[in-house]
This record gives sequence, C-alpha cells and structure tokens, in this order.
Amino acid sequence: MFRACADVDGLRQLVADRFGITPGDGSLWLPIALTAKGPLYGEAIAPDAGSPEQYRQPHHLSDRQRQTLYALAFRLLDWLQAPPSVYLLQFALSNEGIVFDRLWPYPAAGAIASLPAQTPDLFTAHWLCLSHQPLLDLSIPGS
Repeated sequence: MFRACADVDGLRQLVADRFGITPGDGSLWLPIALTAKGPLYGEAIAPDAGSPEQYRQPHHLSDRQRQTLYALAFRLLDWLQAPPSVYLLQFALSNEGIVFDRLWPYPAAGAIASLPAQTPDLFTAHWLCLSHQPLLDLSIPGS
C-alpha cells in the first residue's frame, strides 16, 4: 500500500485512466477510515487561510462534490485492496469537478485539524482501524 501511494505519478495516471478523474495538485483532504466493515468518511480538511502550516475541519463541500469523492475513494481503495487504516485522499476542486492529487495511507499533516474538531480524531481512528477495534462513526460534535 505504501509503495502504491508513494508512486504519486503512477497513481494519478491510474485514477485518470480507470476512473476518469483529472490529476493535479490539491490542498484539500478527505479522511477515510477504512474499517473491516467498510469505509467511514470524515469531513473535509483545508489549509487555514491565515497560515499554510495550519489546517481546519470541517471544510464545506456540496453534496455533489462529496458523493463524487466518496465514490472515488471507495473505488480506489477497493482497487488497491487497501487494508484497514485511515487514509487521506488529497484533492482540489475545479470548474470541471474533482482533481485527484494523491492518497496518503496514514493520517498525514492535515489530520492534525481533527484533534479539536472530530470524534474520534483521525489518529485515534487510525489506531482503532489498525488494531481491528470497532469504529462506528467519524463526527464533528455540535454540527
């Protein structure tokens, strides 16, 4: 899994050829907790406008954008035969739709936004997935 995700150009080409999604650079992330029973999708993460080294969650997406991302994530993880883990699908939005950047096979830097915002945070969710413990939901308390 790490090798497949590390081959950014190869994975971009695969997503373009197999799923018809435009490849390119992106600065948004969709968290996916892939449990033994299937995927759970978290709220999108974006860089904080005030500081590129800080992140915020949730980042609002339209229903159409969300459904396109969920479908891409599901199909890509299925095709890669991904094991349980937390993945971050890095993407951008364009006038034509979703732009695929890369897939991170662990909670990368943007996941830090989940610490104050999401229950469980992505690092705890990652541990639960890796240790095959139950994970029922990713939620933003109060929303």
